[in-house]
Amino acid sequence: MEDKDERIFFILASLVVVGCTTTPVAAPPENTEVIKPVQKVVEPVQKTSIFYYYLDPVHPTQAASIVRGNFVWRDHCLYLIGSDRKFYTAAFPEFPKGIVNWDEATKTLNLNGRVFNMGDYISTNGSYKRYAPNTVGGAEYEKQGDKKCLTPSIAKIGTFFD
Repeated sequence: MEDKDERIFFILASLVVVGCTTTPVAAPPENTEVIKPVQKVVEPVQKTSIFYYYLDPVHPTQAASIVRGNFVWRDHCLYLIGSDRKFYTAAFPEFPKGIVNWDEATKTLNLNGRVFNMGDYISTNGSYKRYAPNTVGGAEYEKQGDKKCLTPSIAKIGTFFD
């Protein structure tokens, strides 16, 4: 029986030694940091067609004659209504870049630092031009925005105010 007792002692002693030398498996520490979703700033999509007329980028000389009327926004189009109550497609100088800014959300127009709300009167330099669809000159405007915004006359609005 000694053999049997010795074996039991040996097995128990081995278990005690193994139990004392093995490292207990610990649960990984809980991550207490909360992941916060990144909030995106959603810019309103610009749906309004803005038309530009060409100026030489080196010498952006604008016409000296006078353009007058009230700004109107209708169906994603910007117009100038003259004293004759006629709608003119509003076109702005292409250069210098950034001189004209349209705010879709507030429907305001910033021309060279001066802000216009729709309905506001403007008296500035500029000129008027006939628009003829499907012509070389007309194609320049047609590729800039929605063709439905192009009236038979375009008001080339300047940035020097009375």
